Amino acid sequence: MFRTRLIAVAALPAAAALIAGLVVGHAGTPTARAGSLTHGLSAYVLATSPGPLPACSEDGSNCTAANQVFQHIHVANRNALENQNGNRLTVPNAFDVDSIDEVISVDGQPYSEVHWTPPPNITPSGFTNYSARWPATVVCGSGPPCTDVHNPAVVPGEDIAAFMTGWIHGDTEPNGIYVFTFTIHGTLNGDAVDLTASSPPIRMTA
Repeated sequence: MFRTRLIAVAALPAAAALIAGLVVGHAGTPTARAGSLTHGLSAYVLATSPGPLPACSEDGSNCTAANQVFQHIHVANRNALENQNGNRLTVPNAFDVDSIDEVISVDGQPYSEVHWTPPPNITPSGFTNYSARWPATVVCGSGPPCTDVHNPAVVPGEDIAAFMTGWIHGDTEPNGIYVFTFTIHGTLNGDAVDLTASSPPIRMTA
């Protein structure tokens, strides 16, 4: 099960659930896009299901694809590619991803939150199966084999899913309009940059 609601429940500002703008993705799936560039960077969320999602049993015994949605958190880097010296983390104008804060709201009210960090120090520690949902940077060092794992990075000209997560709607959860908001923390040429993007509203039903 990949319900991030199991991690924590906290009271956070309802403003975190605001949507910048709703468009339709390439495959006809709903996408919420960030409204403007920040340091040549932008973020948006591609959801695999427009909803509504019916509830399934808490133990997962009757859960199917109809009860779940995945969110792909995209980062687009529109900065100039000056050169390719170094690796993904050290190329000029690369956006190095440090962590992602996820906030889930239901009908505009905070419901749950989780703090994600990528390999090699993935958190929450119980979600090690999520390690491959990050495009981590691998450096050979003295290898092969190349096993020196570093944070993900989005190089100039790329538009990639920096992380993927998901939600199964259980029958003990509230029904209503869910919005998943992600704040991507990282650095660009050594300067701290935060990007925020929200999923489209997704209705969860009984």
